[in-house]
Amino acid sequence: MAVGVYKRGVVIGIVVGWGNLNGVVSSNIYISTESPRFWTGHGTVLAYLIVCLLGGTIFMHVMLRMENARRLSGKRDNMHEGMTRDQIWVAGDNRPDFIYVT
Repeated sequence: MAVGVYKRGVVIGIVVGWGNLNGVVSSNIYISTESPRFWTGHGTVLAYLIVCLLGGTIFMHVMLRMENARRLSGKRDNMHEGMTRDQIWVAGDNRPDFIYVT
């Protein structure tokens, strides 16, 4: 079984768990006395979205550029010592010649 299946499973678990946790948060920031505008709730969610989307995008861009630099300099080539050509080919994003798009 490929490693990608495990990565996908872990990420799905994190996303579902984080979504459930945000349900708890939203029940506390949407105050019934602020109905129908809910300034506190909408403002908190908007700020949260901006911080997470912008911060996550910058973080992923920086980390992928660093990983690409390691791969291009040959620092990741030792991961495949002792593996056959076919094993390296099916390694997916762990192949030494795989470069992320940034």
